[in-house]
Amino acid sequence: MPVSLVHRAMQLRQKLVDYGRENFSELYAQTLEQLFPGRNQELNDDERLAFDTWFVLEYLLPDHRTILSHFLKNWEDGADLVLAEQWHMVIQGIFQVRQLLPGNHFELFNLVNEVSYTVAGNPDAPLPLEKGEYIAAKIIPFQDYHLFTGVIDRLPTRKKNELYELVAEIQLHNPRMAFIDNKERIAQAYRIQAEEYQDFVSFFGSAEVILNGRELPEKMREFYHYRYFQKRSQETGATIARAFQEKYHQLPPSPSFDFLPDLEAQENLGIIYDKTEGMVFLLEYGKFKEIFSRKDFKRIKNWRQVIQGYLEDPMISSLPFKLMAQAYPENTQAVFKALLKVKQFSLDEDFADLIKEHKPMEMMTHLTPAIIPSLVKSKTFLKSLKSGSKW
Repeated sequence: MPVSLVHRAMQLRQKLVDYGRENFSELYAQTLEQLFPGRNQELNDDERLAFDTWFVLEYLLPDHRTILSHFLKNWEDGADLVLAEQWHMVIQGIFQVRQLLPGNHFELFNLVNEVSYTVAGNPDAPLPLEKGEYIAAKIIPFQDYHLFTGVIDRLPTRKKNELYELVAEIQLHNPRMAFIDNKERIAQAYRIQAEEYQDFVSFFGSAEVILNGRELPEKMREFYHYRYFQKRSQETGATIARAFQEKYHQLPPSPSFDFLPDLEAQENLGIIYDKTEGMVFLLEYGKFKEIFSRKDFKRIKNWRQVIQGYLEDPMISSLPFKLMAQAYPENTQAVFKALLKVKQFSLDEDFADLIKEHKPMEMMTHLTPAIIPSLVKSKTFLKSLKSGSKW
């Protein structure tokens, strides 16, 4: 990549940071204090850089947008917008330095999604990286290349088991990183997820279940015991557990469930298994569904707060609303007319605009599977095997 283009990208990134600080100064200060209580005036350069880039590229604002999305909407320089619109995709990884290239460029292999990248560094500050070493970093697309963003941590180890523990941690906390740019892995994951969807429907009798949160851990254990140890392949007649044991010489470890207390405290918790999003847990889903299914929904206590809460929660996709629109189209229109206090609401004409307004990041990002096939096929699984847990 020409040096002049890298310089322009770095200048544009600084414009984005300045835009975020100036236009969201109060939120910037509040968030900084939350993450670094009492230290926001004492941050070193690396801490400040890491926070600034995360804040403008990844932090979700109260309106469910990122600062980058506001920047793209309001910035007037069209050439800048063309360059920056790719930056919605921040890629976090553990990278091996495969090749040192001219112009402070590097060929890196990301162990998290198993994809190679050509990444440009700052031309004015050469990176002293060595071929074969490993780094923890984030990169963003820039034309046909990628750029480093934030802090680059040089890892002190080259031991595979230690590296793959870091990989497993990233995949666990941010599963999307396991799929970015890897079409083969996405396709494989969707195949596995489709099989699990069928098992879920076979076990529970439906793609959605409403239960008491206290039942959740036991129901999940029962489901995965059925999936791994009882259901047999139509092709081979073997269970997943038997196939796993033949390949890895031990039974698969039990799935780890670390549910939040508010899930287990729910009396009408919903579990939806979607072919795209995987297994989704929804608070008050029983009441949510009742509101859309009853013509006298206004008699349901706090109906407005429940629907508004689903709309405003950035962690809830449009999925539950789409399911209600499919199951109860006429009543869904009535609910939204009452919620929005309008005389007319059409699913064909208005529903998409409503979702775009309240779930904007859903329109800007691509959903990825919830299942990571590498946990079965790659060395990442070593972390789970170490625990030695059995059923």
